[in-house]
Amino acid sequence: MADNDKPNTLDDLRALLDQAGGTDLTALLEQLDAGDLARVAEQITTPGELGTLLELADGDDALIDRFLDKAGADPMLDRVFELMPTRFVSERLATETGVVEWHIRTPEGEKVYHLSIAQGNAEAARGPAANARTTLTMSAADLLRLCAGTLNGVTAFMNGTLKLAGDMMFGAKLPAAFDTSAA
Repeated sequence: MADNDKPNTLDDLRALLDQAGGTDLTALLEQLDAGDLARVAEQITTPGELGTLLELADGDDALIDRFLDKAGADPMLDRVFELMPTRFVSERLATETGVVEWHIRTPEGEKVYHLSIAQGNAEAARGPAANARTTLTMSAADLLRLCAGTLNGVTAFMNGTLKLAGDMMFGAKLPAAFDTSAA
């Protein structure tokens, strides 16, 4: 693939997919290298853009996992957790403090992140928390859906795709604490 055909944004990735007939993301992923896909991940700034990436995979967990395997899960998850505090709506958890530890199943194995919530702010970091109030466990594909606003956290918990340990009441408040609107 020529350098001028390399995707830097989701629009570039979509255009390449359209050029390839619009139906075979798997074949397109084979043509791209990890750097190409990591650049696409770095350009995601909103839940809507994340949703666009998921649309390209047509909701197929295997394709989402293939993207993560090819790009490396770290760039995508780092981007999601970097953006998470920017989507935090402090008024919705105004009096709450605590740390949420996330265990994310990826093609590379489990990745752990945490999100600290205190004084109306949220800060995310890679690695386990010193003292998690709530621990969430889910697949990378479901985390992306949750952050894109296409998966309801309560529904995910009820159907078992999201596991919650620790303070259940705090965990139940988390879905409402983030703006997952497209913009």
